[in-house]
Amino acid sequence: MRSARHRPGGRGHDVGALLIAAGLGWSAPSSAQPADATDPSESAAPAPERGFLSTLPFVGKWFGGGEEAASKDGSKVAPHYVLEVEAPEPVARQIREFTLLGRWRRRPDYDPSQLPLFIRRADQEVRELLAAEGWFSPTVRVEPIRGGVRVAVEAGPRTRVDGVTLQLDGELGGDAHAVLRERVEREWLLPGGAVFRSAEWERAKRGLLAGLRDGGFLRARIEDSEAIVERDRARASLRVDVDSGPPLYFGALDVGGLQRYPQDVVEGLATFRRGDPYDARRITEFQSRLNGAGWFTSVNVRPDMLALERDPEIVEVPVRIDVVERESKRWTLGGGYDTDRGVNLLAAWEHRNVGGIGVQTFNGVEVDVERQVAYSTWETPQDTGGWRWQFGARAEHRDIQNDLVDAGSVFASRNRRRGDIETSLSLQYQAERQNVVFGPDDERLYENRALVLGYTWTQRRLDSPIFPSEGYIVSGQLSGASASVGSARSFVRAYGLGYGIVPLANAGGETFGRIVLRGELGAVVADARDGIPSANLFRTGGTKSVRGYGSQSLGVPLGQATVGGRFLMVTSAEYQHLVTRDVALAVFYDWGNAADTRRGLEPVAGYGAGVRWRTPVGPLNLDLAWGEAIRDWRLHFSIGVVF
Repeated sequence: MRSARHRPGGRGHDVGALLIAAGLGWSAPSSAQPADATDPSESAAPAPERGFLSTLPFVGKWFGGGEEAASKDGSKVAPHYVLEVEAPEPVARQIREFTLLGRWRRRPDYDPSQLPLFIRRADQEVRELLAAEGWFSPTVRVEPIRGGVRVAVEAGPRTRVDGVTLQLDGELGGDAHAVLRERVEREWLLPGGAVFRSAEWERAKRGLLAGLRDGGFLRARIEDSEAIVERDRARASLRVDVDSGPPLYFGALDVGGLQRYPQDVVEGLATFRRGDPYDARRITEFQSRLNGAGWFTSVNVRPDMLALERDPEIVEVPVRIDVVERESKRWTLGGGYDTDRGVNLLAAWEHRNVGGIGVQTFNGVEVDVERQVAYSTWETPQDTGGWRWQFGARAEHRDIQNDLVDAGSVFASRNRRRGDIETSLSLQYQAERQNVVFGPDDERLYENRALVLGYTWTQRRLDSPIFPSEGYIVSGQLSGASASVGSARSFVRAYGLGYGIVPLANAGGETFGRIVLRGELGAVVADARDGIPSANLFRTGGTKSVRGYGSQSLGVPLGQATVGGRFLMVTSAEYQHLVTRDVALAVFYDWGNAADTRRGLEPVAGYGAGVRWRTPVGPLNLDLAWGEAIRDWRLHFSIGVVF
């Protein structure tokens, strides 16, 4: 690889080893003074003058002319001389930190006889720092001043990239790898028109190799590279010659850290098979699957590069997986409070290795004022296609808005998680007895049942599952039942949810607030509502939907109750202004409703202000909302805890 090149007639340097060194800065001499600091030809400059008061004990530090530095024994050392710098950033900072003038200014072993040498070398050092940042035709003046040295720089035009030639040789040149070639060329980090900097030149070459290796060419190497700078035009022409070597393939899995769980649970989550073309994106997805599977507290997946070094002829890359296992059995107790449901309690038990074959089961009860639920879910390990089976049952009693329901369901589903996207295909049998209050002694019984086939697609991209400050959730559901197959009424149901958090920052990049947006749309296509289990219908209102109204109080009036309708629309916009990292003040506007017909869907508004607080026991939300349709205020409060 060529490290430097020079051509006459105004054509300058290739930025190779010389400029790379300059970009990283100068290393201070290891001895007390440079080897040639005692050169007889050098005349010693006078030591910087210090005022009389600066020499006095105790008070001298107040008159010492400014900065001090610590010596090796921890004592403070005042700057030995003044250093004035007039130069563009970041070069001004680099002059103070990396040149001999800058580094020795605070050295406790500095000797005044060294200063002439520092001045003599400064011009070359500064030019190299400027060249590393793209200035190849500067005017540099280094001159003694009273008490020190002044460095003044007129940088001149900054060099920009004029053209880039990427010569990709080896098997990468074949038609089979055209997509990878186009990708690495598109992702080249120093394109035409960009400022030419030494550090960016090196980073671009490293990025080129990383892209090729991620695409399966793990033995790719740079055969030659050249940057030709034309100083008079302030332009740089770049060329990189790469030998890609042969494409490699996935080899065997080498799993470490397993004690409780069988190796099948790891192999079943793999996103590739032995012999598949190597692709780093599959490694990343494999690690994501393992992290989300529930069996492990930490996971590290990586190609075994040492195996490639040991055997240059190997074409299959072994993949190393190191895991730390989670306890296979666990009890969970939790609770919380909100103004919709009152006190709510949770008790759950999980076993993540039933029968020693990696089957997981989750069982529990949840109790609050409105709802009592018992559930049991069983889940198989994920197969090589990324799919897993779930089976379960659920029993529920709820009393919401004078709508009393005893419901039960059993289900089977086939689920898949790929990155941040989850999909589910399910079959569920639902049956319920619904008592609706019409008067003090008038309750009417409705029996609803359905065999529901459903599909759900969800993408979650939040920066934190508990305290999110940025990201979004998008979800869609499509389900249906037929009166000819185990259902009281035929229907088709569609539902969509969108939720997003957008941070707001000032010109300095400091976040001062965020906007939270939420929207829901739902529709059930059916001849009537009767016979459809209420889990398939829509109600809204309350802390997590339209504030200013009671929990699930917006829906279809029936007797003295509010029951679910066939149509739903909810929108919400909220601004949160950060007071501290953990506390924010909020203002919001909610608008929505549920109804049994499209024409009857008349959205109502709720708006107000509140507080958001990230507490050690979970997020606390306090809102005071005005329900415009009912002309009344309502307080919404919630806090959760798991222990």
